[in-house]
Parts: sequence; structure tokens; C-alpha cells
Amino acid sequence: MVFYTSRVRRPSIIMALCYLFISTSVIGQTVNQQKNVSVKEILDLQEKSSQTIEKMAENKSADVPFDKFERGQPRSAIAGYLLAMRSGDLSLASEYLDYRNISEKTLAIGKEELARQLYVVLNRQLWVDLSNVSDHQKGNVNDGLPRYRESIGSVMVKEKQFSILMQRVPRKSDRVKIWKISNATVEKIPFLFEEFSYSPLGEWLAKRLPKVDFYGVMLWQWLYFTLMLFCTYIASYIGAWLLVRLIKRIYPNTSSAPLAFIKGPVAFLFAVIFSRNLIDSSNVTLAVKAIMEGSTILIIAWCWVCFRFVDLLKVILAEKFVAQDKPLAVYLLRPAGTVTKLLMVIFASLIWLENLGFNASTLLAGLGIGGLALALAAQKTVENMIGAITLYTSAPVKIGNFCRFGQNYGVVEEIGLRSTRIRTLDRTVIYVANARFIDMDIENFSERERIAFRPKILLTPQCTRENINNFLDELKAHLQHHEKIANEPLRAHFKAYTEIGLELNILAYVNTTDFDEYLDEINELNLTILSLLDQHQCPLQVVNDRGLISV
Repeated sequence: MVFYTSRVRRPSIIMALCYLFISTSVIGQTVNQQKNVSVKEILDLQEKSSQTIEKMAENKSADVPFDKFERGQPRSAIAGYLLAMRSGDLSLASEYLDYRNISEKTLAIGKEELARQLYVVLNRQLWVDLSNVSDHQKGNVNDGLPRYRESIGSVMVKEKQFSILMQRVPRKSDRVKIWKISNATVEKIPFLFEEFSYSPLGEWLAKRLPKVDFYGVMLWQWLYFTLMLFCTYIASYIGAWLLVRLIKRIYPNTSSAPLAFIKGPVAFLFAVIFSRNLIDSSNVTLAVKAIMEGSTILIIAWCWVCFRFVDLLKVILAEKFVAQDKPLAVYLLRPAGTVTKLLMVIFASLIWLENLGFNASTLLAGLGIGGLALALAAQKTVENMIGAITLYTSAPVKIGNFCRFGQNYGVVEEIGLRSTRIRTLDRTVIYVANARFIDMDIENFSERERIAFRPKILLTPQCTRENINNFLDELKAHLQHHEKIANEPLRAHFKAYTEIGLELNILAYVNTTDFDEYLDEINELNLTILSLLDQHQCPLQVVNDRGLISV
């Protein structure tokens, strides 16, 4: 890096690059092994670190000695170390460690390797907050430590706390005091690394893959956990495939939809759950924990399962509605499924935001207030939509049915989400709001399985008993032998002796739902009745429209 070898001081450039490369490593105060760090905390502390770096660059004291590695104060020294490690420059990172007076055994590990091992420990156990590290050339003199030392955090190992220290040491070239990671801490690096090192596979990947990261998670970690998820998915898919084979053997008539549901989203969900529980914790850093706490893939897996389950329910309900002769209800399943999925997405998003550390309750409260206002404004629309749901599911009328609604008669042409369109007998069109339509008295003539025949016959009082009996007997016999007339109920009786004539009670049902065919049949029946009345000398009583006997 040019800025490390140049004699010209450019603190603003250096600090900007520090923020760009250090990113999530310059976060938090002291975070021990038991604490989880959320993604929101990472983002907030990134911003805090950025502000700290900019402030440090602007207010850099003239008393801070010049150093080409920016080790004149504790804050810039630890920032330089983290920057060097993030960029993969182990040679540069080793310049920030104090190797004086440490054991030969520790030195035998190698300076660069010691710098790398310390970075592994910090990644797994400690976030460093630059704002809590002194930017004074002499460090924080009121922290209870010797004047030449500065603490940047601590690590807990087997219930014992080990401080990560920086120390003010003389520079070899001119004996000017600069800051490095203390030799006391360097001496403990092998012990700490033994406790917090990666797995053998993790170590192999970390040393060989490029030092690239996203949100503090190294490239090799992304590949490692992706590979683990892939392996668990293969195992889960094989298990699901065997389960499907078993189900098909036991229940050979099982449809393909539930079997695809098991092999697809259910297998993926179990793969995610297994990979989260079987994960090798030795390769998990604090940044990985933060990403995992978001449960992003797990939420996606659950959404996939719920979405496919809704689709499966749509197929089952569609078959049920068709079997119940409610085909209109099938059209309702698609918007209902879409609304259900939308609610699932909102719910999953809120859980995801909470997992990332964001306060979703504020957003939920805003959605609640907005939803209440929207519900009040769209009250009539909602009522009509509920009415449409009722018409689709209960199906009192269907498209093409002839019905009476209120005082009107007509044929139902369309049932929309807002209103129902009806073609009247006068060939006009009436639009009735669904909320109002379902509250009406609806008489559905198209649901009749047969049509009643009730002729109103009134005879003159001069008709004899014998003539009336002969007429009724012959009419009943004709109806009983008529192929289009139902056998029962079938009535032909002398009902009453009224002041305007002799009233007959005749009831028969024509076995048809076609109104034109019905008219043809009753035309024949009326002519037959007229012939029988004439044959048995039973004259009809003529009554005018005011109920008076016509003379």
C-alpha cells in the first residue's frame, strides 16, 4: 500500500480506506463468546466507526509522532492491523505486533502466522470498537492500566478472562514511542488460537482462498456453509424420495401434488434445519453468528413450504367445490391464495427484520394504523367482497340461473367482486351490490328439479255431483298415465263451495326444468281439461278481474 511507505501524512485517506476495508471488524465494544451480534448492530457500529475514523482524521493531534504504519496512537495502530488482515497482507499485519521478549516456542510459529492466529481469535470472540480505543499518543491514562498499556477488549476462555492489550514501545530506528499489540498478548496467541481455531478444513480453506468477505463473513466461510447446506439437501432429498416411494406403495392412488410438496419444499426445509443444527461451531465467527441470527434461508424455506401448501390446498378445495357443484368458488381460490401468500410474506418479513435486530414493532404499528384507515375508507368495498365470497362458496345462485330477487326477475349473467349483473325479463340489466344482494330473498327457479302445474278451475253451482266426480276421476287417470307427469304428489279434488262457484284443487308436477318444454306440456294438459269439462258438462264460472261473476 502506498500510504504505508510514503513520508507524507494523509490521515483522511488512510482512515477512509480503513473504514472501507475493516467494515464489520471494527465493531462493538467487548463481545464475549456468549453474546450474539445482530446485523443491525453491525450496520450501526459500522456507521459509528466511520464517524470515529473521520473525526480522528480531522482532529489528529500534532503531538502524535509520525509513523509510516500509523502506529503513533492506539486507535490508528489497531485500525491499521485490522486493515492489513482484511486485505490479506500478513507481512504488513506483523508490523503491529510486539515480538520482544517472547518465548522461542512462540516465535517458532512465525510472525505472520501469529498475526493471522490473533485475527482468527478476534473474529471469533471479539469486536473492537475504535471509539473506545484512545486516540491520544499516550493512550488512556485513566483506565487503571499501566501508562504504557491500552486494553481493546477481553476474551473469555474456560471462565477465565484474557485481556487483549496494546503497548507503547520504542521504535527500532529512532526509539520514538509507538503502539503495538503487547508482547504479553502475543505470548498468549498460541493458547487462545488452540481454543478458538477453525476446524482443519476451515484452516485449509482460509489459507488458500482469497481474503474476500461480505458483511464480515469470509469467502471460504460462504463456500463452506453453502457446501454444507448442499450436502444436507442431498441427504434430505434422498430421504424424501424414499418416503414418497413408501407412500406410493401404501397408497398407490395418491396424486402427484402432495408428493411433489414432500420432495420439494419440505426436503429443503429439513435440509436447512439439519445444516443449522449440525453446523461446525469451530468455523463460526461473530459475523457468521450475526448472519445466522437473521435466519434468512430458514425463513425463505418456511415461505416456500407455506406457499406450496397454499397451492396444495387450492387444488384440494377446487376438487371439493367441483364435486359439490360450486364451480364459481374455484375462481375465488386464486385471489384468496394470493392474499394469503401476501400476508405470509408480510409476517415473514417482520420476523426477518426482528432477527436482523431492527424494531419491527414500529413498522407493524404503522401498518396497523394505515390498515385501519384503509379499512374504514374501503368498508363498503370490503362488504361487497365478503358478499362475493358468500355467493361463490354458498352458491345460492349461479351464472345463467333464472331467479327472483326482491320484486324483480332475471337471469344472473355475472358475479363480480363488487356487484352482480342480472338481465331482467324486459332485457334490461340491473347491477346489485353483493352486500345487498345476499340479504335479499332470492328464489332460484333454475334449481327446480320439476315444475308445478296448478290450474285454477272454478265451476258453476249448477254442476251436478256425478258430473264433477266423473270429470275428476277421468282427469286423475289421465295425469297418472301421462309420461311427463310425476306420480306423486298428484291431486284432483273438489276443494270448496264458495260464493262465486265450485273450486277444484288440481296439482301435478311436470318432470322437466326446461320452461319451454313445460309450456308445451301444460298446453296439452289445458286442452285436455277443457275437453273433459265439455264432455262431462261442467261449465266454467266466469269471474272478472274484480272477482265478480260475469253475466
